[in-house]
Amino acid sequence: MTDAWQTFVSGLAPAVTSPTFVLSAIFTIAALVVYHLMTARSRSGRALVRPGTPQAAAPPDLSDVRRRLAALEAAADGALKNVGFVRFNAFPDVGSELSYALAVVDGKGDGFVLSSIYSREEVRTYAKSVSGFETDKETSEEERRALGIARERSGRPRSRG
Repeated sequence: MTDAWQTFVSGLAPAVTSPTFVLSAIFTIAALVVYHLMTARSRSGRALVRPGTPQAAAPPDLSDVRRRLAALEAAADGALKNVGFVRFNAFPDVGSELSYALAVVDGKGDGFVLSSIYSREEVRTYAKSVSGFETDKETSEEERRALGIARERSGRPRSRG
């Protein structure tokens, strides 16, 4: 052996027997054991579980996930999710665009249009039902614009005429 190696080995014996080294080694071994137990995997790939603790549920069948997704998409088509909002001045002497038209429809174009007309003396609010992006009453230009915005957000093409 070389002198450097002999010096290293002769100095190693007192270091190994020191209390600091022994405590550090015990702590390191304990940390490795805990880490191994937390991340240990069986041959099937699932984490090892102590007896008496509930196991995680098996992942759902893919066909079940597809069926549930289709049900959610069908339900979402009936949700009032497409909104068109237009602010405007109803009268020339009233500024700040305090009047508005609000169209709220589902994926099939069924819902309502709410219009609020602001004047200096009063505020009037009107509601009209919508079916297939068409109202049962005559609509103002602003209400038609709000319905057009809601239709664009639904992804449906504009009707001709």
